[in-house]
Amino acid sequence: MNKHLTSLIILLALALTGCGAPAAATAEPQPNPTHEPLSTIIPLQPTQGDKPQMNPTLPAPSTSGMEGMIEKAKEDLAQRLSIPMSEISFVEARAVTWSDGSLGCPQDGMMYAQVLTAGYLVKLQYDAREFEYHAGQDGALSYCKNPLPPAEGAPADT
Repeated sequence: MNKHLTSLIILLALALTGCGAPAAATAEPQPNPTHEPLSTIIPLQPTQGDKPQMNPTLPAPSTSGMEGMIEKAKEDLAQRLSIPMSEISFVEARAVTWSDGSLGCPQDGMMYAQVLTAGYLVKLQYDAREFEYHAGQDGALSYCKNPLPPAEGAPADT
């Protein structure tokens, strides 16, 4: 029995010393490559009202995405009306919040998520008539024959 007790104490001592941190750890911890260091995080300026202000030293978001949507809408409308693109006038393009998943263009017999949905509105004009193209956050445009307006009072940048 004495032999078993001595063996048990030795095993217990080895187990306890093996669980501790090495006494002479000289290697520095390596940064995790999937996370940026905290020093690169740029804070937002204090908020005014309900909307935070962007840091003015940061570059403004590119408008090339919006310009691309406008060009695609003009191309589609020119094809639909069988007219040259040069005859189509740009009215407006802006980020909006749609009242549901239909993006302001519900179709009969379809069901849509009843949540505010961030997206875009592009308006064009030809021959005194306005034409609307609606998109979600992904920027995929759809011609909307019977458009509904965006949600009022909802923030456009959700």
